[in-house]
Amino acid sequence: MSRLIVVSNRLPGPPATGPHLVARETTVGGLAAAILGALRGRGDSLWVGWNGRASASARSAPLAHHRREGVDLASFPLTTAELDGYYHGFCNQTLWPILHCFQGRVRTRLRDEATYDSVQARFADHLMPLLRRDDRLWVHDYHLIPLGQRLRERGWRGRMGFFLHTPFPPLEMWEVLPRPRAMLEALFEYDVVGFHVPGFLDNYVYCARRLLGADWDGRRLAQAGRSQRAAVYPVGIDPAAWRPKPGLVASDEVDDGGEGHAGRVGEASLANIRLLRGLQDRRMILGVDRLDYTKGIPQRLQAIERFFRRRPEWRRRALYVQVASPSRAQVPEYAEQRRRIEATLGRVNGELGEPDWTPIRYLYRAYDRPLLARLYREADVGLVTPLRDGMNLVAKEYVAAQDPADPGVLILSHTAGAAQQLKDAVLVNPFVPADVAEGIAAALEMPLAERQRRHARLLQTVLESTAEAWADGFVKDLEGEGGGAGDRPRRPLHLAGPKLGPAAPSL
Repeated sequence: MSRLIVVSNRLPGPPATGPHLVARETTVGGLAAAILGALRGRGDSLWVGWNGRASASARSAPLAHHRREGVDLASFPLTTAELDGYYHGFCNQTLWPILHCFQGRVRTRLRDEATYDSVQARFADHLMPLLRRDDRLWVHDYHLIPLGQRLRERGWRGRMGFFLHTPFPPLEMWEVLPRPRAMLEALFEYDVVGFHVPGFLDNYVYCARRLLGADWDGRRLAQAGRSQRAAVYPVGIDPAAWRPKPGLVASDEVDDGGEGHAGRVGEASLANIRLLRGLQDRRMILGVDRLDYTKGIPQRLQAIERFFRRRPEWRRRALYVQVASPSRAQVPEYAEQRRRIEATLGRVNGELGEPDWTPIRYLYRAYDRPLLARLYREADVGLVTPLRDGMNLVAKEYVAAQDPADPGVLILSHTAGAAQQLKDAVLVNPFVPADVAEGIAAALEMPLAERQRRHARLLQTVLESTAEAWADGFVKDLEGEGGGAGDRPRRPLHLAGPKLGPAAPSL
């Protein structure tokens, strides 16, 4: 069996060091578990990435190897200049807002783009001595779009796949890039490319047809002697890690998600969760997000304020809990986002709060899985309203954590990728606070029978579209699509159908 080599910007992070807290910016949970599972089944396979550290002398550092859950991981540090230009600069201030269609937030410095390109070369130089002819390479996310091209330039002809964890934008947004055609040509070097939902695939195909003159037969793109499989692989979670154990719905014990021991929520933490609800007399609305402008937290707080102002009968009877995980604190836009959120929180609580009731509770930290699962399960409403999201796994985690006999209600942005799968959620427009406020009222007033019907259908989708199924599907296509780059047809394939399409790329 061929080896599977996974490459991502970051490797799975270290274990948590404090009770119920996790290290910032770690890569853990269902996705990492799915990738680790795919690697474990392939002998001496490997996962390569940045180790999260930076120093002035890092450029000369060799790869460091260690093992996690039976898988070999190889990592290296970045220089401080690379961290600033590649990660904080081009990745987070250029690519991230373009991919999420926030044109007003795009900041492009050509020196950052040059650093981004040089980091691709660093990844390629570290990888080349490790690669064998029959390896299968799986590259993840926007941080490493040109990596496949750099490997081809160095002579590697093996099969490569790329999965984009964010949305792929419409052509008009893609063209905001400094070199949109060149970036698209870099993506075309992969044998398989994957996206969360059909709309993102549609946008990619449309860009490829417009900018590269590629042909599309509904399954493969072909251009200038190259042929590429482009498809949808909806990412999921490990539902068992979030579901209550049989007979323990009211307990503080949850599945540890395969970490090798049962996780337990401490009695003090459990008591604090109950206090949030006011000794279970109040209904709890819950939001869990990274602190990122794409998540729409300020707009959500406006909706919460509108709900309590327009529906005063719910004051003292409900409260909103916002868990905001720290994210990219060094980037100015994220620091500004935190200030905006905390200013709104202070104003709303000051204007609407009472001596015995605070409408919004704000927790600026990341929690480990057992406590987060309990928060999900205690919440009567899961409020997941990103302005734009590739998938949003919080929505699926919330569904998996519910008690089927008395489930909470998921409210979900129609602009999240998950909305294309979780159609039985209460779907709302996150840009319209009144729409979200009405969704909250509908969720809190929803009869038990309807809650049960909606949850049963949502849970079935979550159980069928897991992280494991996502990884298996992508790797199967990477294995099964024929030979490597050296076997690609040398002449363009002209396929039937109109030259341009799809006619209506997704926004």
